[in-house]
Amino acid sequence: MALLDVRALTVAFDGAHGPVTVVDGVSFTVAPGESFGIVGESGCGKTLTALAVMGLLPPGARASGSVSLDGSEILNAGDDLLSGLRGRRMAMVFQEPMRALNPVRTIAGQVAEGARIHLGLGAAAARDRARELLDHVGLPASRFPPDLYPHELSGGQRQRVVIAIALAAGPALIIADEPTTALDVTTQARILDLIVDVTDAEGAALVLISHDLGVIAEMTDRMMVMYAGMIAEHGPTAAVFAAMAHPYTVGLFNALPAMREAAGARFRTIPGKVPPPGPALRIGCPFAPRCRSAGPRCRAGLPPPVSLSPGHEAMCFFPGHP
Repeated sequence: MALLDVRALTVAFDGAHGPVTVVDGVSFTVAPGESFGIVGESGCGKTLTALAVMGLLPPGARASGSVSLDGSEILNAGDDLLSGLRGRRMAMVFQEPMRALNPVRTIAGQVAEGARIHLGLGAAAARDRARELLDHVGLPASRFPPDLYPHELSGGQRQRVVIAIALAAGPALIIADEPTTALDVTTQARILDLIVDVTDAEGAALVLISHDLGVIAEMTDRMMVMYAGMIAEHGPTAAVFAAMAHPYTVGLFNALPAMREAAGARFRTIPGKVPPPGPALRIGCPFAPRCRSAGPRCRAGLPPPVSLSPGHEAMCFFPGHP
């Protein structure tokens, strides 16, 4: 049975002329211990999908469909149920560590809080758990005293504290939402490696959200490409990269300089930008205005899923065209 099962998830906000859909019918599963990637440009609905799973959607957002964790429905669940699940069964590593940390509390105190609340540990045991986790993420007490405050650490070190907080109660699922956005390139690689290492060591499933196909290629078992709130392509990561079928997936790959240079191909950008949410996106393929292969069918209706190989599907009338 899947650890996380998302079915027909839709997220909408009230607009001046009616509901505005920003996530539209997204479905995916994550197995225990699996790493699952969600990739797409900014504005494609990746973060809102994660926030819906965590029950952390902003005010004014309405979610429908189904999200189940360990077989229990949690979409739109009450605060009591969600408070018991967050931290204990699922946890999230956010984009900007300084905004995720409390500036007036020590790093060990913030890690210990989760262990105390969710595991029922006493103060001394929770402090020991905090020291153990901080050491686990590369912040040993010999170099980083537990009574340090977030402002005394670098951006990468603060993100390590956030990862330790996520691990505090041993959750089965960790969602990492572009966890290296605010970090320099060298630190980014170290933090991503750390996230994979610690989730593997803890036996936790990982949902890794990124705008970078290269990161998804290296660090996930299965992946989903999102565009304008919808799924463009999904499947085993190796299968998707072996036969990228949706023009948007191909476009993301072409926009990766390092990978294109390695393949001996020319670097190309995707023309245009992600369209704003609105009723027009429901008329035809949302990628059609940016797609070189789009035809009348693409502008007249939404494409159906096309199976390329077991578990690998692309939502496109002309899969395989650049």
